[in-house]
Amino acid sequence: MTDFALDYLAFVFLAALGVLLAVTAHSKLHGLLLVGRRLSVLLGGALTVAAFDWFFTSEPRNLPDTGAGLDGNEQAVLFALGAGAALALLLILSSLRNWSMGANAAGDGVEALRNSSYLRLLFKGTKDHWDHWYGRMKQHSSG
Repeated sequence: MTDFALDYLAFVFLAALGVLLAVTAHSKLHGLLLVGRRLSVLLGGALTVAAFDWFFTSEPRNLPDTGAGLDGNEQAVLFALGAGAALALLLILSSLRNWSMGANAAGDGVEALRNSSYLRLLFKGTKDHWDHWYGRMKQHSSG
C-alpha cells in the first residue's frame, strides 16, 4: 500500500469519525455519545475540518490513477474500510462508556439508541432471538 493510500485511509477514517460524532449528538442518540452533546458537535466538526485541511493541504492530491493516484476500485475499498473502522470504533467506545444505560429500548432501530448503548441492545436482541428460537424448538421436539 502506498503512502497516498494510507493517507487517504486516515483521511476517510478521521472525517467519518468527525461526522458520526456530530450527527449522533445532533440526533440526540445518547447511547452513541462519547462526550457531551455540545462537545461532540464541536469535536466532530473540528475533526472533520482538520482531516480535510490536512489531507488536501499537506501534499498535491490531484493525481491520476495511471500515476501515483488511486484507481476507483482501490478508492472504494479504502473508503469502505475507513468509514467502517470509524463506525466500529464509535460503536465499541460509546457502548463501553455508556454501558450503564442498560437495554431499555423505547423504540425500534436507531431510535433505540436514544436510551441504550449499542452492545447492550445487540446482546438483548441476540438473547431474545435465542429464547424465541429455543422455545419454538422445545414446542416441536418430542422430548
